[in-house]
Amino acid sequence: MQERVNSLKAATQAGRPHIGIWCSLASALTTEVMAGSGAGWLLVDGEHSPNDLRSIMAQLQVAAAFPCEAVVRLPSDDPNLMKQALDVGARSLMIPNVRTAHQARSIVAAMTYAPGGFRGFSVGHRANAFGRIAGYHAKAREQQLLALQIEDEAAVANAAEIAAVDGVDVLFVGPGDLSTNMGAMGNSGAAHVQEAIASVRKAAAAAGKASGILAPAKADADRYLADGFTMVAVGSDLGLLARGSDALIASFHQ
Repeated sequence: MQERVNSLKAATQAGRPHIGIWCSLASALTTEVMAGSGAGWLLVDGEHSPNDLRSIMAQLQVAAAFPCEAVVRLPSDDPNLMKQALDVGARSLMIPNVRTAHQARSIVAAMTYAPGGFRGFSVGHRANAFGRIAGYHAKAREQQLLALQIEDEAAVANAAEIAAVDGVDVLFVGPGDLSTNMGAMGNSGAAHVQEAIASVRKAAAAAGKASGILAPAKADADRYLADGFTMVAVGSDLGLLARGSDALIASFHQ
């Protein structure tokens, strides 16, 4: 049995844009609906959503029926959380609030079996189809993708060094946290925040790595794609439900 190719990793390495949707509702059913939309990737959010390991696994299971890659965002760089997420089948991880190259190297090591890292070894788990994928352990990193979030001024300043770490695939800007930490809460369009965002993209490109960002406003997403961001999330299940229901009810009050 062969492991499925990570389509998101292949696209970002080739410089092809890949459009994603954030899944924040902690529901396998809504994630299944999102997976059928044609999005190239989904983000199962374990940082700002009420997900646990079992609900994350359930969403990985439903997403696997579709030609999209499920990315799991963990709440921190805790290696134990990474180990568990990888074992239940997450091949693509997003880690928030990464500030230094040293932190990035530790994250890569946590995803890697010895001798290159210290990921805990288990003979059979969901990630290797319960022991059915031949040679999984030796080749596990081949289909893994690591996206590190750049979310404050220290991370922006260190972006080039973070991008240069072997095993890092994407620098992913968190515009909400970045704008907040730069004194412009919720205003990612502020000139100094936009300058920081552009510098992250350039740092990633200089290292031969991809860059990503969350951009739920289409005009912003189009602009970021034109600028060279390739891993772009253009909306969320929560946002689609809230705005769609708002618009529906408002249409009856006009």
